[in-house]
Amino acid sequence: ALTDGVVLCHLANHVRPRSVPSIHVPSPAVPKLTMAKCRRNVENFLEACRRIGVPQDRLCSVGDVLEGKGGGVYGTLQVLLSMAPPTLSPSLQVQMAGFALFYLSVMSALCAIYVHLALHA
Repeated sequence: ALTDGVVLCHLANHVRPRSVPSIHVPSPAVPKLTMAKCRRNVENFLEACRRIGVPQDRLCSVGDVLEGKGGGVYGTLQVLLSMAPPTLSPSLQVQMAGFALFYLSVMSALCAIYVHLALHA
């Protein structure tokens, strides 16, 4: 999930190998990461983006990712993907960015439904 930062960290490592040296990933024993580990993954992703060369004004915030706000994350992903090695074709870059936006939208909708149901339970 993008909100736990795992996919984002792997994407940064694809653009520049070893740019995120440590990624907290869920395990079968503990399938959901703690908020602290999610936050650390996202912080590591954003730091990798800075080192790769994503301008500060195009970086999303940690909160944007953790709360599933797609706009800022999409902008960051666009710039990051534009820095990807040439082995990724432009159409694949667009597909990856489109998938990321779609995923954020779905996760935001599910979160909103969950909150709505929790408030009315």
